[in-house]
Amino acid sequence: MKKGLTILDATLREGEQQCGIRFSKEDKITLLHMLEDFGVSLIEVGHPGISEEEEEICREVAASAKHAEILMHARAKKEEVHAAYRAGADWIGIWASINPISLQTKYTNRSKDYVINQVKHAIEEAKSLGMKIRFTIEDASRTEWEDIAYIGQIAHIAGADRISLADTVGIWEPGQCATIVKKSVETFPCEIEVHLHNDLGLAMANALAAIDSGASVIDATLCGIGERAGIVDLLNLSVFLSQKRNLQCFKLQMIPELTQSLQLATSCQVDHWRPIIGKNIFTHTASYHIKAVQQNYSAYEGIQPEMIGRVRNIQQKRIERKGPRLSKSLRVSKPFVKGASELLYHRDGPGERWVQMDYRTDERASFYVIQRVFYDAHMDENLEGHVDTHAHHCDSAFIFWGNRIDGTGLLCEVEIEGELQIIESPASVFIPSGLKHRYKYLSGTGTYTNIVLAPNYNSSLLEENSSKVFVY
Repeated sequence: MKKGLTILDATLREGEQQCGIRFSKEDKITLLHMLEDFGVSLIEVGHPGISEEEEEICREVAASAKHAEILMHARAKKEEVHAAYRAGADWIGIWASINPISLQTKYTNRSKDYVINQVKHAIEEAKSLGMKIRFTIEDASRTEWEDIAYIGQIAHIAGADRISLADTVGIWEPGQCATIVKKSVETFPCEIEVHLHNDLGLAMANALAAIDSGASVIDATLCGIGERAGIVDLLNLSVFLSQKRNLQCFKLQMIPELTQSLQLATSCQVDHWRPIIGKNIFTHTASYHIKAVQQNYSAYEGIQPEMIGRVRNIQQKRIERKGPRLSKSLRVSKPFVKGASELLYHRDGPGERWVQMDYRTDERASFYVIQRVFYDAHMDENLEGHVDTHAHHCDSAFIFWGNRIDGTGLLCEVEIEGELQIIESPASVFIPSGLKHRYKYLSGTGTYTNIVLAPNYNSSLLEENSSKVFVY
């Protein structure tokens, strides 16, 4: 592997192009610091030229950096160059594209020379301001090599320190990627970067091909978030480079914490079978596998979970075979009363507990809802806590509703990660995955509803020693 490989994290810019994601300034700063602690030395934080608000956010995020260099996105326009400069960017990422579809749709049928002239002047302006410059050839994967070489040479002569090749629509195969990267390394006397989208599921394979062909910089994001299918997953890539290429600069034990933080900041959940970070990646179910793993973990594990802050899960008992789940017909289920003692970390306690929804009311259910009803008879009881501290691998919620018409009339106690509050109804409490929590009835009448985003409550629980380690 080429020495001096740099991983550029683009979570805070590319990640915001994922549908439904827009980070608060505070969350950007928190994620920036976590990425620095993880070992990322170059972080792209946003596109300051698009609005005054974005410029101010980029400025504050950049100013908070402890040691990472900061890159900001910019079109090939002088005003956007100055926005990045005012915001405190170390690097500016200027981009443009000159293939036929780009000239038609992005530049209203202007000529290549028009775009190239814009690029040249923008780079020269950034260089005059003392900025380091990355020039990205957008849609390089659909651009003829002659055009890549032409605009790349002009950008380098104008002052670009690095040329980035973008597979903007994610269509490269590893062989194609390798060919263009190798030609670029031979042609341009500067660093070569790649920005690889995952539309065909080949971003990671293309990244490895690019590295082997001489690329110096790989763009990645937490969990691969980004436009459409996203780009290279930073966490997958960091583990691969550590294991296979002996790049030991990342604190891999932070992977669960990074994953959980991204989930909190975006409200997006990681697939259970996603490589490295999925919930089931270190779960062994087949009896033949379990027997082998109990003798030697490496029988069915390519990497050990402890290396990345995870824990191994041996599922001794397979789930019961359920009825048909593919039916789309309307089903009406009946709630049933069930004591809480069927649940780990629970005792029956006060009130009447109804199972409103789980795999028993409808085998198609993907979540669990229980409701505990507190009557007048419970108000005078001397009640001990009936729920011990526990955590789930998924998000959950508490909903408190008193019997008065405005929802008042119920008093309970909630503790999350050691923070204790008295809750007066009506009230709702969101509980992110992995956080230890409990509740306790204090007084009044009404209902307590618990929603857990898993069909089986006990299967959603984290073991005591794995909360904060295996958090999703």
